[in-house]
Parts: sequence; structure tokens; C-alpha cells
Amino acid sequence: MSQLKKLVQKLLHIEDTPERTAMAYSIGVFLGFSPFFGFHMILGIALAFLLKLNRVAMLLGVWSNTPWFILPFYSFATWIGMEMTGFRIEHGVFRELVQSGVSGGFLGSHFWSQISSQWGLLLSFGVGSLLLSVLLGLTAYPLSLKGIKYYRTHKREKDDGEMGH
Repeated sequence: MSQLKKLVQKLLHIEDTPERTAMAYSIGVFLGFSPFFGFHMILGIALAFLLKLNRVAMLLGVWSNTPWFILPFYSFATWIGMEMTGFRIEHGVFRELVQSGVSGGFLGSHFWSQISSQWGLLLSFGVGSLLLSVLLGLTAYPLSLKGIKYYRTHKREKDDGEMGH
């Protein structure tokens, strides 16, 4: 049983410092909201192994962009990107894109062929989501570090208190 526990600890990097765990989480948040839509989890796992970071913390960060947030986040990010790049899209073209996604599915080839014809929109999507994902990742680090340190301190106090009884 001891060998299994050591293996799990090594795989999950349970003994990592709070700083390394927070770093893994914040990189995961960055990836989860990045413009690399559809590759978030693969990139998270690959970077966790490559950088020898906590895989669970990395994936929790990646999974912080839930289906509830995807549409509002990427819409807002694209708007931010449009403001930064100066790209404007005609209302009729935008309505046609949305209608194509609603009727044929946002994962359908027709929708994506229409999207790919709008390079300015793709650039705006990339710029906006990259900027916001960097900001979210940078914000996630100090917040998660504080949370991890708080949890570990209180867990240690609780464990010490239980041992004293």
C-alpha cells in the first residue's frame, strides 16, 4: 500500500510547494480561456508533464472555463479583440454567422467555413481571448496561492489538534 501511495503522490505532485501548485493552476486557467479552443486539455496535460507540474491543479485550471462560461467569455473576448484591432463586421454578416451556428450547429463545417472567411473576426477572437486569458491566469496565481496556503495551514492545525486528543 505504501508503494501505491508514493506513486499517487508522485503522479499528482502532492508534495509540491504551494507556489508550484498555484503555478500549475494558473497555467491551466490561462490555457482554459486561451484561443486554443478544443486543445485546452491536451495542452494542459502536455505542459504538466513537460514542466513536471501538478496534473490535477493544471486540469482544474483548464476546466475552470465551463460550458456555462464559454459562449459569454468568447463573445466578450471577441468584442475586446474587435476594439483592439479596429475590426468591424456588418450586422447582416454577423446575423448570418449566428444563424448558421444555431441551425447547423456551432461545430458544423458550414459554420466554421463561414467563420474562416472572416479573418478580421478570427484575429479579434485570438487577440481578445489571448489578452483575457493572460489576465485571468495572472490573477489566478496569487488567489490560488493564498487559498492553497490557507488550506494547508488549517489542515495542518486540524491534523495536529486531532493527534493531541
